[in-house]
Amino acid sequence: MIGIQILAMVFVVWMTYFSFLHFRRGEFALTEFIFWQIIWTGLFVVVIFPSSVKFILDTFSISRAFDLLVVGGIVILFGVTFRNYVLLRRTERKLEQLVRSLAIRQDKP
Repeated sequence: MIGIQILAMVFVVWMTYFSFLHFRRGEFALTEFIFWQIIWTGLFVVVIFPSSVKFILDTFSISRAFDLLVVGGIVILFGVTFRNYVLLRRTERKLEQLVRSLAIRQDKP
């Protein structure tokens, strides 16, 4: 178990660093940076102290902390996928409107 914990801690530190780099480049707003830092810090705490989520495990009748992380990860992935789909559809509609307006403008003599 210690090996996977060390690997997870390295991953968390790595992702914290990349979040910071994206923030410094201006690719993340401050709120986005804080959101990701909360996520990475929470994951770090769960990795170091797996018993810290015991109350959640008991509440949802989940046997292992890893199972909770897998279920939580799947739920988050579905949420992110849905959000990306909505943003993609919105961008497609805006692009379509822009192309139509440019075509109409160029068609006029």
